[in-house]
Amino acid sequence: MPSPTLTPLKLPEWNRKLPKPKDRHPQRDSAILRDGITVLSTKLPGKSPKGTLHQQPFDSILLQVSPLFRQSRKMFLDQGGQYFPTLLSSPRTLSSPSLLLQTIEYSPTEKELIWSATDPIEGKSLKLERLFETRAYSTSLFHETNHRILWKFLPPPPPLGKTGTAVERYLNFVESLVVSLDMALGDELGPELSQVLYLVGVTYDPGTDLRRRSIARRTYRNYLHACLYATYLRLCFYESEDIEKAVTHLYGPALSSVPGLTKRAITRAERLDEAFVRITNLDWQEKNRSQVVKALSRKNIEPLNLENSPLDNRLQYIWAEKWFEKMGL
Repeated sequence: MPSPTLTPLKLPEWNRKLPKPKDRHPQRDSAILRDGITVLSTKLPGKSPKGTLHQQPFDSILLQVSPLFRQSRKMFLDQGGQYFPTLLSSPRTLSSPSLLLQTIEYSPTEKELIWSATDPIEGKSLKLERLFETRAYSTSLFHETNHRILWKFLPPPPPLGKTGTAVERYLNFVESLVVSLDMALGDELGPELSQVLYLVGVTYDPGTDLRRRSIARRTYRNYLHACLYATYLRLCFYESEDIEKAVTHLYGPALSSVPGLTKRAITRAERLDEAFVRITNLDWQEKNRSQVVKALSRKNIEPLNLENSPLDNRLQYIWAEKWFEKMGL
């Protein structure tokens, strides 16, 4: 039976050498990216953990330090998934229907990233053109992997109606489940390591210090529920004031033991990239939702049809609870 308390992840001593988290600024991010890669390049395991993907940036480090990352990787491989090294840009990752496939492509760029950051000439200027060009080929395999696990874990989507709104709610919920795991990974790794890996592009959340102290597993799971639902409502284009009211009403009582935790969850969801919310996610759904319904429909299994009201979160809560349990959170 899991411990009722989530203890902080014991990271190697070299984590202290990573740049300290600071407010976002392009020039500051450039220095953090370069200096962080420089530190990590000297800390790659001498013997890579079993299952490390060849030249996926810092995959060996993630497998070495993160139980959540290892759990996700194992589940995907156990269900027959596989990874394939190829040239893959971030835009192709975000627009392709390959999200439905059990083969995940990635660009093997670890050596190129390390060279771009540590070469005396390439790494000298804070513009770091070569490093940022290479980073454009990074893939968050954790995010991509969790999508594939969810396709098999959740009930199928509802039929595609005249407006498609029921399917949109389903897909927004799936995305919210995945994003909540991105957040959990960031918290598990802590803000220093998460910040570097986020800037590299191999994780999608820069992390917080929430797990720096022991926290009750139930409290942290309730926090993830609030993050997830705030993200879901945001993807459904609810206004900020309505999101705050709904999440505070639905999840505030369960988080009352930690002052400010509900607000912290709402604020975190608000940081989700605006271009992803308004453009990328919407475009992907419009292009691929009919293909999603066709590919995921299963006979004799009732589809997951979420209620339209933002105050009716019963199904979201039930399936999120099963999801967090499955992932060991």
